Amino acid sequence: MFLKDTDLPNYYPAAENMAAGDKVKYLSRANGYAFGVIGGIPTYNDQLPADQLKAAVALAFEVFAEGQEAQTNPVNGNITEAAPTGHYTRKAEDPLAVVDKMLQPYKDAFERQNTAAADNGLMFL
Repeated sequence: MFLKDTDLPNYYPAAENMAAGDKVKYLSRANGYAFGVIGGIPTYNDQLPADQLKAAVALAFEVFAEGQEAQTNPVNGNITEAAPTGHYTRKAEDPLAVVDKMLQPYKDAFERQNTAAADNGLMFL
């Protein structure tokens, strides 16, 4: 798990007021999404710290929690409809595109560390 329940309020403070079941559901989805994009658990270093990965997972948590038709109430943390659904409701083309870009360096590093190289310099994926 990249982002734990105890770390979530540091990256997404509105989650403190959410129902425990919702928090676990969306956090599991966000961590699972990040794991799927990266392909495994990367090795952290100075260029790719754990904090940046946690921020990406928190952003995915926010996308999953709010969806495209809802918003988080800042007072109680409940997720409510932002506007009636209809043809006039603007939806993002790909709300997770930013998360994908944030996870890409971790994916590349994970693939590099798990790729075997032959004696003649060729790499096998």
